[in-house]
Amino acid sequence: MTDKVREAILRGDLKPGRRLTERELGELTGVSRTSLREALRALQTEGLVETSESRGLQVAVLSESVVAELYDIRAALEPAAVDLFVRNASDEQVQQLVDALKPQPDDDDAQLHSSRRFYRVLLDGAANSIMKQMFGSIEARIHAIRRLSLTIPGRAEANVKEISEVTRLIQERDARAAAASARSHVLAARAAGLEAVRAAQAK
Repeated sequence: MTDKVREAILRGDLKPGRRLTERELGELTGVSRTSLREALRALQTEGLVETSESRGLQVAVLSESVVAELYDIRAALEPAAVDLFVRNASDEQVQQLVDALKPQPDDDDAQLHSSRRFYRVLLDGAANSIMKQMFGSIEARIHAIRRLSLTIPGRAEANVKEISEVTRLIQERDARAAAASARSHVLAARAAGLEAVRAAQAK
């Protein structure tokens, strides 16, 4: 149940600021109100759903301050995850990371799905349960920002180049360079995310 509503938000079917009613979500998911309430509480914890004084619950609206804070945390976590992956991952996992970047030709959101596959492999190969838990706590909101930031002209192409460079350095087992490249990627993503949020607010 929680997964269904989360995916609807991450796909953009439920837009930021969209009011969430138990009736509508019940029709979307076909589950009971009790299960819906539990799911909404879980999504509030993840930061994907928030309360509104006038509208009850709604899909969380991304603000500049939230985007900045999330990427500040990611800028610390992602290079550390890359460093751990280089040190701990098997050759098979390195190849899985490379394969994760290959988009599916019949997938309209190929780059977003590739990114999610990439980070799943990265965190598995890092072999650190605490890192995985910490990264997982922000990944849903990062994904929502990523969807928005890829609308910035040229960002999708730049994103592919940045991730490809991180992957190349991982393949070379150069932990320091790969971690530095990962940080540069996160900072570029942060700038794009902030630009996208400002553009959305200006509409």
